[in-house]
Amino acid sequence: MKHALILAGHGSHISPETGGLVWRYVDRLRQTGVVDEVTAAFWKEPPSFAQAIETISAPQVTIVPLFTSRGFFTQRVIPGEMGLTGELTIRNGKEIRYAAPLHDHPLLAGIVRARIESALVSYGLPPDRTDVAIIGHSTRRHPQSRLATEAQVARLKSVGIPAWAVYLEDSPTIAEIYDMTVAPNLIAVPFFVAAGMHTTIDIPRQLGLQSGDREGTVHGRRVVYTPPVGVDDDLQEVILGLASEAGAHLNPVAYSDVDDLWRGFPTAGRDDLIAAVQQAGVLNFGGLTLSLNEVRVASGELELETLDHPAALRRRVRENPFRSLPTGRDLPAGWRVRIERPEWLHAIVETVYPGAVASWAAARRGALTISSLSSTARRQVGMFRPLENLTGEVQRGIVARVCGGCFALPLWAGARVADGPACPEPCNHWMSAALESIE
Repeated sequence: MKHALILAGHGSHISPETGGLVWRYVDRLRQTGVVDEVTAAFWKEPPSFAQAIETISAPQVTIVPLFTSRGFFTQRVIPGEMGLTGELTIRNGKEIRYAAPLHDHPLLAGIVRARIESALVSYGLPPDRTDVAIIGHSTRRHPQSRLATEAQVARLKSVGIPAWAVYLEDSPTIAEIYDMTVAPNLIAVPFFVAAGMHTTIDIPRQLGLQSGDREGTVHGRRVVYTPPVGVDDDLQEVILGLASEAGAHLNPVAYSDVDDLWRGFPTAGRDDLIAAVQQAGVLNFGGLTLSLNEVRVASGELELETLDHPAALRRRVRENPFRSLPTGRDLPAGWRVRIERPEWLHAIVETVYPGAVASWAAARRGALTISSLSSTARRQVGMFRPLENLTGEVQRGIVARVCGGCFALPLWAGARVADGPACPEPCNHWMSAALESIE
């Protein structure tokens, strides 16, 4: 029986690192062969929490939330968006297991301790003259979201390390750490997964540091700011440990074919795409031109850059400048990926347009579930609930303004099915633009 892993992260409209870290672990896990299919799911980027399960063919699915606390997102947003009823959900022939978030794994505490010890040694800080701030996100919307940060502080205090918890969006605030501590040196450890906007801009600003600085003097105190806790290679061990504890069946034997870099992708719609290209010879899919020999985006150049690795392709189409909407019409051109096996065709398209093949194939079969704006907004547990009663005229105006810059056809707004990405419900980009229009 086939098994799959979904790594659920926050994603970002602003920073490539927030989702990029999740994709790096997806790439690594695909190469291990530990399960048959691996993909990501996000709140701010495709594939969305609501759609990711539909990209999976395996009947056994385990979702690992890459969040450092058991709070608002892990207990309300992800279960609500993914239709989870508990630790085990049985739906449409799939057994879906929901793992604990990262903070439940003891290795994370070791990473926090290592951050502190590394800062002490690297900057020559005397332990008896150094305090520690563990910086969590937290939110007043969910009181348990602060517990993971508090637990890390309790562990440190139990071994004699003077530590305090402060929060980005709760109390005590980050700036209050200077009133809470007296030591001349302060080590600030962001209890976050990725080096995204919060850890590179928001937290340094609230600490009184310049963005990019790892050390500075604030209020007469020497402040050392460490990397976030989730950027180490050790996080892969944490992910697999949490998946196993949730009941995932992990394959201990790695692939023997180490040359196939395009394996381990979600497979829903794969056969449909291959058959469509075989029949057409050349098929345009969004901004891509597909054939059985290559996938390309031409721009008039005689010479195209040849890419041969999923990570290289993802960087090419996602970063510099950062594109949080993969189906946007600003897809970088001038590259191709050659195909040696038919399955690569699907994997390449999936890398450029995560989740799009499954929606496209389901729409062609008449099996795609379409969710209107009102039903999507009703499902929300957060800021998008006010959009439930958005008038049709306002909806159409936002569709014309936002969806016109996207290759994905808004089927939820009445667009017809065609070859290319299909949008079965308002995406986070559309919802964010709609919310701005009514504020």
